This record gives sequence, structure tokens and C-alpha cells, in this order.
Amino acid sequence: MPAEVFEEERRAWIAARAGIWMFQKRRAELLGKRIRGRSRAQVGARPDPHDDQVTPPLVFRTSSTTTGALETGVVAAIAVAAPIGWPLGRMLYALTVGLIPERLQSYPIAALTWAAVISGAPLPLLYDPNPSLASTLIVPWLLAQVPATFAAAAAYGVLEGWLAIDGSSDWWPMTPAQRDIDDTLILGPAPVSMPTLLDPPPPASSRSADAPRVPRRRPAPVNWARLAIPAAVSAIGTFWYLAAVAGALMSFPAELLAA
Repeated sequence: MPAEVFEEERRAWIAARAGIWMFQKRRAELLGKRIRGRSRAQVGARPDPHDDQVTPPLVFRTSSTTTGALETGVVAAIAVAAPIGWPLGRMLYALTVGLIPERLQSYPIAALTWAAVISGAPLPLLYDPNPSLASTLIVPWLLAQVPATFAAAAAYGVLEGWLAIDGSSDWWPMTPAQRDIDDTLILGPAPVSMPTLLDPPPPASSRSADAPRVPRRRPAPVNWARLAIPAAVSAIGTFWYLAAVAGALMSFPAELLAA
């Protein structure tokens, strides 16, 4: 059973939190288009072309507006910072989604976020502040692609709406094992003795007999501490690296002139 069973919950989560970001609205529209396509294939309804209008990709949208310029700047900064980690993280996201729901109950956002922190922890020890462009900028930039891969995969989990699914903030949300088949489902219930005068009366239920038996829907519980702590550590490490690189680059021309 593919992960498309969770697309309705993900679409609603993305649409409710899209804000000004057009790429998030496009994600919600694409999920809605796929959901309607499956519904039409099952019931044979005639498609409505007005429902399937999707916002064009970023490369085909104008950047003259404030929102377009902001989105273009964010994408350009990420492309420069993680040109290798971004596509690798997208591939890791696709591979992980392929395990849902047969092996994984949900997308492991917390596990991938902590993987980015653990893989990026040795980078300050490997940083060499020698006055050379390779040791100051190129080598740390290449080493940072490893944690950027896990960070991009975790970011895709948030952007694709997997926080709406139970288990997304767990360490590793494995699919629970299937229970054994109950014999009473096939053979019927076993005969029981009739109640007597000595049996206690059944407990009174506070639920009205004519109350509708409708299951209550609730948002998926999210352990924000498991997500906020590694995100804060990653942000601190990123700012430290940017400050170290900026300081080294500012002193680099002066040392060249002195030489």
C-alpha cells in the first residue's frame, strides 16, 4: 500500500500553513489534483478542468513581486549553500517515502534532523583557519554537504506535510506488527452462559444510547522538543561557520597585500 493514503491529511496541513509561500500552495494543489484524479478513476466522474489548475513552477513565475523575489532569494541561497546536499536530500526523501506504510508508519523527521546534527558535529574540528581560500571556504563547504543532505531530507518532510501524520516526530516510527487473526472472526463467538440473578449489573455508561457513533478526529501529536533542539543546534553551527568564513575572507585581502 503506497504512501498516497496520507495525501488528504498532508494536503490539508500544507494548505492551512502555506502563508505567503507560493511553492507551498503549489504543493497543496498538486496533492489535491492527485487525490481528485484517483477519485475520478474510481467512480468514473467527469473531470472538471477548473479544479486542476496548478500554480506554475518557480522558474515560470515572475520575481517582480515581493513574494516572488523572496522565494527566488531563498531558493538561490539554498542552491549556493547546498548544491550537492539538496538533490541528495531529495533522493533520500523519495527513498524514505517508499518505505511508508509497509515498514515505516510515518516520515522520520526527528531522526533525519538529528542525523544532520550528528554528521555536522565533526565539522568544527575539521575546520582549518589557515589563510587560504581552499581551507577557509571550499573544504568546509564540501564537508557541509553531508549534513545538508539529511537536513534537506528533513526539510522536505516538513514541507510535504508529514507533520500531520502520527509518528513524524518519533525517533524511528516503525509500522506496528499485524495482530494475529482472531478465530472468532471466522468461527463466530463462543457460547457463554446466560446472566443470573447473582451476576452484578452492567456498568452504566455516560454515553447516550442514541448518540451518533462518529470517531473524533484530532491533530497528530507532535513532539516539538525533538524537532526544535536539533534545529537550534544546526542553526548555531551554521551561523558559526558563516561568521568564521566571513572573518577569514575579510582578513584574506589584507594578508595578500602584506605579502
